[in-house]
Amino acid sequence: MWNTRKGSKASTNIKKSLPEEHNYFYNDEIFTDFQTRQKTTLKEMESVPTDAPNKIGMQTIVPKNNTEKYLVELASTSTIHGLKHLVAPNRHPAEKFLAVLFIAGALLCLIYLSLQFWTRYQNSAVVIVVDIERDLFKISKPAIFICPVPNVVTSKIPDAFRKHGVEQTPEAEQFFTFLANINYQNMSETPNFDQVPPSKWLAILRDLKKDSSHNHTEENDSYKTWIVTERGFCIAKRNVFAVYATYESRYWASNNWTVVPVPKDLPFYDQNDNGGHESFSTKGTMMFAVSDPFQAYSFDVLTIYAQPQVIRNPIISISEIKAHVTLNELQVHQRKCKFYSDGGLRTWPIYEKNMCKIECRMRVIEDRCKCRPHFARPIEGVDVCNAAQLRCIGDIKDDLFLSEDPPSSCGCVPNCNIVLYRITEGEITELYDTPTPMSVITLIIQLPEVIYNRSVLYGFTDFLTSVGGAAGLFLGASVLSFVEIFYYATLRVCFYLKRAKRQYKKDKTVDLTQTP
Repeated sequence: MWNTRKGSKASTNIKKSLPEEHNYFYNDEIFTDFQTRQKTTLKEMESVPTDAPNKIGMQTIVPKNNTEKYLVELASTSTIHGLKHLVAPNRHPAEKFLAVLFIAGALLCLIYLSLQFWTRYQNSAVVIVVDIERDLFKISKPAIFICPVPNVVTSKIPDAFRKHGVEQTPEAEQFFTFLANINYQNMSETPNFDQVPPSKWLAILRDLKKDSSHNHTEENDSYKTWIVTERGFCIAKRNVFAVYATYESRYWASNNWTVVPVPKDLPFYDQNDNGGHESFSTKGTMMFAVSDPFQAYSFDVLTIYAQPQVIRNPIISISEIKAHVTLNELQVHQRKCKFYSDGGLRTWPIYEKNMCKIECRMRVIEDRCKCRPHFARPIEGVDVCNAAQLRCIGDIKDDLFLSEDPPSSCGCVPNCNIVLYRITEGEITELYDTPTPMSVITLIIQLPEVIYNRSVLYGFTDFLTSVGGAAGLFLGASVLSFVEIFYYATLRVCFYLKRAKRQYKKDKTVDLTQTP
């Protein structure tokens, strides 16, 4: 076996063993020592220069201390191109200057591009894609909200007052009749009444409301329920999140915060329904509104008043924005929308933009009028507004963003998945010759031609690929290069300092033993 260590000598019959002039192998071994290799292969040379390299790789400068030695080792062994030129010996100062200049320039270019990639990942990660496969659309039927006007049955007053210990007086009847149909526009006209604690108002109004005598939809609806809204008690149909606004023992009264499961399928329109009709009717005057089945009813939802003996035929045009499942990998500020599971609200167990607007509106009321209105979900430690405080709310209604988007301080970003139903006034038919106590609304359906999809355009994988490509272009670096730097800045420096300290003690001991 050949000895290939530094300083070893080649055999005298090496020429016979190497059939080719520059064969560096012998019995499947390679001569890693350059001096031995030269002695073995260069037939005409009588001797090898003493300054010939004795190891693979570029030669380095001679460090003067341990710190320089460590940095030289890092630069000479790093996989980042260019660093080894900084520690190469016998380089002209101009060469060293150019090496430093180009390495610094490449590093600055890498940092600049990486910041650009990061900004793109943070602010432009989502793209809106248009889907024109109209025949495959499944557009959910809208949620329906019907609020009777006035929402008080006078024959129920004696029993309701007796149940809650309220003295039946004309003032009490007038107050609760007004309260049943109160809203932000007439709140400043609230009459004085302090005979009943505000905490009981909502329970009394629940017992005074009209019974459900509506003819809404043909299909069975497991979501039909009475809800508390900013316009009083209303009946909700086909609304999945209506349960979160119910006063009965299902939610508010029992302080329930359970999140209801989101169904995969809801009643939907098919293409044969385009231009079709859907009718709704109720006895007496009503306020009528539609929304996304996964949207809460807030004051700014467009409301239509329907009266007996009048048939209204509004046109409902529909558009939809859907979110691809890959959006879940992004943060909220990146996708600029929220899923229901993102939460973050104080008085609702899920997130929905209308819920966020209502909650922010209640925060303004709490701050300005020091209470929460009776139609808001009660919170421990916050009083329910009395009559004087309701008038306070009426006075600040212009600051409650009733018909506009809330301020950015509310943090109310759009829903990632939403169906938009826009109602425009259509034909109105008055039934003079056919007396009827029913209010009728017939919706004319206009289905969308396209659907918009939110998709990830520039995800985290794209960010890594871009930074990695730039690092390879400017520095010839890879993931291992950055691991290398981290290793030399942490574990390696600890081991190096420990070894240097041990060597220092050893040298000091030798010096002491040699001192006479």
